[in-house]
Amino acid sequence: MAADPRKKNNPHTGYMMFFLLLLIVVAALILLLPVYRKYQKRQGELVQVNTKLNTRKIERAELNREVSGLQNSPAEVEKVAREKFGLVREGETVMKYKKTEEKTKDSK
Repeated sequence: MAADPRKKNNPHTGYMMFFLLLLIVVAALILLLPVYRKYQKRQGELVQVNTKLNTRKIERAELNREVSGLQNSPAEVEKVAREKFGLVREGETVMKYKKTEEKTKDSK
């Protein structure tokens, strides 16, 4: 049998294949690194948006409870009328007190 002329026993062929593989890996890293950074940034933004969404859901639930209370309870309506609008029943007297600042103790 004759030796296959396509197969050369060149010692540099292994080094060339290793260098080519290394070059492909480095090129892939260079191309994928900006995409990965952008992905990480978007993940951080997604966490922030989800946090805001959860906060808004809690606020909505609280407001729904308040609206439900105002629709179903005359006591709630009266409470809001007194606290927010300063309304009083006929014959009632409103007494307002001035808030005083707390005095701080002077250190000697």
